[in-house]
Amino acid sequence: MTDNISTLITAARMTYEQAEITYQSSDINQKLATKPELDRAAELLITLQTKQLQGSIVVTDQDVAEMQSLRDKVNSAATLQSGLMSMAALLLKFV
Repeated sequence: MTDNISTLITAARMTYEQAEITYQSSDINQKLATKPELDRAAELLITLQTKQLQGSIVVTDQDVAEMQSLRDKVNSAATLQSGLMSMAALLLKFV
C-alpha cells in the first residue's frame, strides 16, 4: 500500500494528459464547459504531489483502480466533464 500514492499520482497524470487531448479536440462549447474542471484537476494534482512529499497519505488499491478507470471516461468528449469532476472528487479525498 505504500506505493499506492505514487501509482495514484501516475494514473492521475495519465488521466489528466488524456483529458487535455480530449479537450483539445473538442468543439468550442465543450471547451467552455470543461475548462474550469480541467484547471481544477491540474491544481489538485499539483496539491496531491506536494502532499505526497509530506507523507501520511493512505491510498487504497480501490482508489488506484478508480483513477485508472477514469482515464477511459475522459477519453470521450461526451463524458469529459463528468470524468474530470470524478477525477477531482477522487483527488479531493487526499488533499
